[in-house]
Amino acid sequence: MKTVKFDDLSAADRDLVAQAIEVREKAHAPYSNYKCGAALRDDRNRIHVGINVETLDMTLTTHAEMDAINCMVRSGSLKLEALAVAVHSADGYAFPCGLCRQKIREFAVGDHARILAVAVDAHNQVLSLAATTIGELYPQPFTPESLPPS
Repeated sequence: MKTVKFDDLSAADRDLVAQAIEVREKAHAPYSNYKCGAALRDDRNRIHVGINVETLDMTLTTHAEMDAINCMVRSGSLKLEALAVAVHSADGYAFPCGLCRQKIREFAVGDHARILAVAVDAHNQVLSLAATTIGELYPQPFTPESLPPS
């Protein structure tokens, strides 16, 4: 993982970050107030966005990364090239949780799929930005090879 500056990102990655920040406002997080937005780019260069949607018991909560991946799959694509995740945070980054890391890994184009973690302030200005890959973030995933032979 490395800290990066917004202006140093490629135009495509800046667009992903901007869309993750923009869609974050639509998140439904009445209990935690942890609004999360995600934007991913598939292997056809299309953008898919997602938000977290909380439920009272939290077990039925949809994560933004999962929502974006589901959107990608509904569109007919199965390959994720890059993903940006944005949260309002005073400190730290919006790295995906363990569940999301597994789902990202299953749809990622190899270990090199790019993950951009974005922390924004109350006015949606970028406070910090980190870049990594799914391989670095989740180095030993559960894969089809982990299953017993059929």
